[in-house]
Amino acid sequence: MIVATAGHVDHGKTSLVQALTGVDTDRLKEEKQRGLTIDLGFAYTNTEPGHRVGFVDVPGHIRFINNMLAGVSAIDLALLVVAADDGVMPQTREHLDVLQILGIPAGIIALTKTDRVAPERVDAVTKEIENLIASTFLEHAEIYPVSSVSGDGMDTLQLALDIAADETLARAESGYFRLAVDRRFTVHGSGIVVTGSVFAGAAEIGDTLMLQPQGAQVRIRGLHTQNQEAERTETGDRCAVNLGSARFDVDNIHRGNWLTANPGAATDRADMHLQLLPNEVAALSHWTPVHIHTAANHVTGRVALLEDRKIAPGESGLVQLVMDEAINLCTGDRIVLRDQAATRTLGGGVVLDPWSPKRGRAREDRLEILRQIDPADPAASLSSAIATGSTGIDLTRFGTAFNLRPEEVDELLSAVDIERLDDALVIGAMHLAEAGTQLVDSLEAWHDSNPGKPGIPLNQLAGLQRKWPRPLLETVVRQLLDQNKLEQQGNQYRLPGQGVQLNAREQATLEKALPLLEADSLKPPVLHDLAKTLGQDPKSLEKILVQAVKAGMLIRPVKNRFFLPDAMQMLKAMVAEAADAEGKLSVQDYRDKTGIGRNLSIEILEYFDRQGVTRRIGETRQVMEN
Repeated sequence: MIVATAGHVDHGKTSLVQALTGVDTDRLKEEKQRGLTIDLGFAYTNTEPGHRVGFVDVPGHIRFINNMLAGVSAIDLALLVVAADDGVMPQTREHLDVLQILGIPAGIIALTKTDRVAPERVDAVTKEIENLIASTFLEHAEIYPVSSVSGDGMDTLQLALDIAADETLARAESGYFRLAVDRRFTVHGSGIVVTGSVFAGAAEIGDTLMLQPQGAQVRIRGLHTQNQEAERTETGDRCAVNLGSARFDVDNIHRGNWLTANPGAATDRADMHLQLLPNEVAALSHWTPVHIHTAANHVTGRVALLEDRKIAPGESGLVQLVMDEAINLCTGDRIVLRDQAATRTLGGGVVLDPWSPKRGRAREDRLEILRQIDPADPAASLSSAIATGSTGIDLTRFGTAFNLRPEEVDELLSAVDIERLDDALVIGAMHLAEAGTQLVDSLEAWHDSNPGKPGIPLNQLAGLQRKWPRPLLETVVRQLLDQNKLEQQGNQYRLPGQGVQLNAREQATLEKALPLLEADSLKPPVLHDLAKTLGQDPKSLEKILVQAVKAGMLIRPVKNRFFLPDAMQMLKAMVAEAADAEGKLSVQDYRDKTGIGRNLSIEILEYFDRQGVTRRIGETRQVMEN
């Protein structure tokens, strides 16, 4: 169990942790000189039932609240500390606000320095605390009067911690490993060490991870969890990791970095649900500059309101954070916002989408998607996304956002009626059927606007449904072909009964010509030779073959030859194969690759120039597309 202290400066947090663990968490020289906790401190102890309990001692002084925020983002229990002589103070309230915003699951309260005051004062401050915690997550928390000096009440507080550790549920190890780095240093003989809280997943010595957002690959050389050597670390641990990498030194690592297996990219825009604190003096306006705290990260940015133009104190709403520098986030990460001067906490909430769009962020359909995201329930969120995702859901993006491994995402799909479009893209069965209807409707309109045309190539068909991902288009086309609702002739697609149709005589002549065109498909016979072999008049045969071109059954790239569509695809592919690393090729390069002769190579390349496949530059061609 990980416990974080919270409370006003000089209320005895560090002394309390020392009394419970025997460890002085003020490790810095300046902390010793000033008697003031500046940075995070850590201490560990074993409870009577045998649990290992780690304490994160956070600073209470207003100047060091950033360090406080870095320490309380991944804990099991909050230990709110209030001194009996001072009572509830400004930072007591602010720390409680932060704990509330961060969704800390449970907490207890220590009323310290009882040796300095009369019993009546203890009773009065107890009443103050009860008023403070009303309607918060600590509303039913026990208050334990203690003295770190005399030891009064410490046994009772220790017993409460033992019970809390016993009741703390083991955190699930699901998801990619994520450790929020809050300290880094070097150890002679070992190298770079980073410490932090493990937010998700598990890792072992020898595992390879990424330091983000730097994108540097590192290997785990050694581990300490709760101040003990370990082979493995998991969700909820306080952990020190000895890193192995020749790519960077300790100065390249900063508080706020992540050590993770999650492949997600850093982001400078994220959608979240924001709750403004009820004690704020004014409503939050659109584009307000703020300080953004999440895990050990601290960046500046602005708040773009997505629903109303203001959020009143105590109210909530959907917002987009536009950050001045990119950080790594996942759905469900907690964020605390402070004002531009960093003097007070405004509110906070939970990340919904780590990679929100720059355009259309406040469109109603976009807001409806955000409203259906439940960070605490990825299964329900995935079901909702599939139910509303008319063009499919990218499972890789979903899993990375929710910090779920591919196999964990697959488990969530078991209860959903889906169709797989490819390895990473799925769509609801109902939406797939609707897509088929949409494509038929689009093709009917296209045929009306293009009477007499044999059909439409796949790349132009994609243009009719610009918002569709390619796997969706290909799946719908394949299904419509299987259902005989769509026809294919060569590279042309059309609805049944549409396009150019060959009569019986034309079809019979074409069937006689096809074996001759297939025999040497990359260099079919010229028109006169073909007519002679078939015993046909060249002009009559040409008219029939032109009809076949209109029907999409043949292609005529040059005046005196007709090619099968598959042969032209092969010749097109050979353009790229004949090109050098810069995509350039000569007629000779293409001739050598295809074996069709120089003159025909020139004619075919000129055809591809007209089609935009290549562009002639002097005596060479530049490949323009694959």
